[in-house]
Amino acid sequence: IFNFPGVTMIERVLEELRLDSCFGTERQVVLVDEDLAELPAELQKLRVHFVKGNPTRDETLKRASIDGASHAVILSKKPGDPASDNLNISITLAIEGRNRKVNTVVEGLDPAAEELLRKAGCDRIVCTSRFGATFMSQELLNPGVQDVLDDLLSAGKGQQFYFVPFTGASASFSAVADACRGRGHLALGVSRADGIRINPHQDFPVSEGDRVITVGPSRLAVLTV
Repeated sequence: IFNFPGVTMIERVLEELRLDSCFGTERQVVLVDEDLAELPAELQKLRVHFVKGNPTRDETLKRASIDGASHAVILSKKPGDPASDNLNISITLAIEGRNRKVNTVVEGLDPAAEELLRKAGCDRIVCTSRFGATFMSQELLNPGVQDVLDDLLSAGKGQQFYFVPFTGASASFSAVADACRGRGHLALGVSRADGIRINPHQDFPVSEGDRVITVGPSRLAVLTV
């Protein structure tokens, strides 16, 4: 985890990650920040390691063991300050320069920075200002949608969204949906290289390599018909 915007944010990120079986509770987590004097006691209790240093420098990344990392979460150092995006672009470039295999998710504040972040090599961008505007308008048009999304996006309660790899022979979306129901999940759509299909027609083909978008109580490792 890069940058320290505050204890609460780090705690929430860790809680969500560790509640999901694909991440688990035993995975080693390292916080990298240049300005934090020492690791807060709350994060020490959560078994977080701390590396103090400039996250854009190779020496710092080496001490953080980025070469062997599977995931990198880059948070905005100063929430609400679009200038934080410039630092995150530099951090992304430094990480991708050392480990192209790491799955990098970056928090962005200004939608205009998304193109640069993609060019820097990050895998996913969460633009908080864009989502904030969407949530506000949808809550106005569909009162209660915020509660639904909170349930679906939090691993700590209710049901969650999952992207489940599909394996085996190709099948219709209808057959895939039936297989999902048999395992306690609701099929919402399909994700593939050329985009996402939500609620496709019943005969829509689902092939190996696609990911089925579901809602359910826990993650499914794979899905087949």
